[in-house]
Amino acid sequence: MKKKISFIIAVCVAVCIMAALGYLYGKSVDKGDLPIYESAAIYPAFSMPALAEKASTIVSATVVSIGETYLEEIPVSLSGNPADSSEVLYNPITPVTLEIETCIKGNDAVSTLIYYEEGGNTPSYIQLPDGYAMEEGMEVILFLNERGHGWGAQSIFPVVGDDVILNRMALDYVDDSDVSVLNTSQIDGKVRSQISNSTVSVMGKEDFLTIVEEMVNN
Repeated sequence: MKKKISFIIAVCVAVCIMAALGYLYGKSVDKGDLPIYESAAIYPAFSMPALAEKASTIVSATVVSIGETYLEEIPVSLSGNPADSSEVLYNPITPVTLEIETCIKGNDAVSTLIYYEEGGNTPSYIQLPDGYAMEEGMEVILFLNERGHGWGAQSIFPVVGDDVILNRMALDYVDDSDVSVLNTSQIDGKVRSQISNSTVSVMGKEDFLTIVEEMVNN
C-alpha cells in the first residue's frame, strides 16, 4: 500500500514539474525573438512636386498611440488575369494615431488622423515598413493618400527638434544653403535607432513646410 501511495505521489510530482517546465517554456517562446523581415513593398517613385500633388493629406504631426497590427487580405492572380484572383496574400497593417500640429493639405478641421503603416508585429514574425517605423512621441511630416497610406520612405520625414530629416528626393528641391549635416548621435532614440548612417541632412522644419505648401498651391 505504501509503495502504491509513494508511486502516486511520485507521478503527481512529475506531472507538476512537467507542467511547470511547460509553462516556463511557453513563456520563453512568447518572449523569444521573432523573425524580422525587411519590407518587400514596391512603390512608384515620385518627385517632391508630384508627391505633393498626389497626396490627399500632408501634415506635421506627433504619434500619440500605436494600434494592434492586423492582416489585410490582398487578392492576387497567379494566372496574370486580374479577374482570376484565386489566391490571397496577407499584408500586416498597423494603425497609428497622430495629433496634427500643422495641416498643409487635407481636412484642417480635424485634430487627429490615423496613418495605416504597412508593417508591424504579427504573432509569428515582424514586418518592417519601408522607411521609418512609427513610435509613440515621434514627430513626423507625412504625405498620405485618401486611405491613410503613404508611399514608403519617400513620404515620411521625421522631425528632430526644429529640423526635419531630408531624403535624397527632397534634397533636389531645397537650397543647399538651407541644408546642414547632423550627427545621428544627437538624434532622439526613437529615430536614431532606425538610421544606419552616421550623419543625416536636415533643414528647418518651418522652412521645409513652406516649400511643401508652395508646391501644393502651385
